[in-house]
Amino acid sequence: MVRVLIVEQSHIIALGLTTLIRTFQDIDDVRLVSNETDCCKVTDDFEPDLIVVNTSVLDHDSMAKVMEVKKPEAVVMHVFNSSLPMGSPANHLSIIDSREVLSDKFEQVLEKLSQNRKELDTEELSPREKDILKEVALGLTNKEIAEKMYISSHTVISHRKNITRKLGIKTVSGLTVYAILNNIIQMNDVS
Repeated sequence: MVRVLIVEQSHIIALGLTTLIRTFQDIDDVRLVSNETDCCKVTDDFEPDLIVVNTSVLDHDSMAKVMEVKKPEAVVMHVFNSSLPMGSPANHLSIIDSREVLSDKFEQVLEKLSQNRKELDTEELSPREKDILKEVALGLTNKEIAEKMYISSHTVISHRKNITRKLGIKTVSGLTVYAILNNIIQMNDVS
C-alpha cells in the first residue's frame, strides 16, 4: 500500500489531488501539509512513498531538506502552477492538466513505485547496510555511526529504515540477535 504526502498551500488544489489520488486502489493513506516545516516533519515521521509537492510551496533549499529526510525509494512529483509542454515527465504535473492527464501520470508513477517495491522486497542487505547493522548491534548511536563512517546522521537513519524494512526487525536487541546469527558480529563483540 502507498502512503502519499501532498504539500500544497491551496485548499482547493489539495482537495482535488487528494480526491484523485484516492481513486487508485493501492493508496493506503494521504496526508496534507502546507509549509516546509510540516513537510520535513511529516516526511520523516510518516515515511511517504509518494510526495506530491507544489513548486511554489518549497524553495530549492527546502526541497533539498525534504530529499535528505525522505526514504530513498520514495518518489517526488512536482506540481507547477503553469502549463507544461506536451510530453513532460510523469512526475511533473500542472494545475491546468486535465483529469485524464493527471490520472495517467499518477498511474505511471504508482506503477514505478510498485516495480521498485518488488525489487526492494527481493533485496538482501547491501554491504553498507551490513556495516550500519554491525555498528547498531554494537550499541553505537546514529550520531556515533555517522562520525565513524564519515556520513550524515540522516544517511544513517535512511540505512536503518531500509534495514528495518528488509528484515522486519524494529528493535536494537532484535537487530543484535540477527547480526549474531548471521555472523555480522560475534557474541563476544557485544558488551
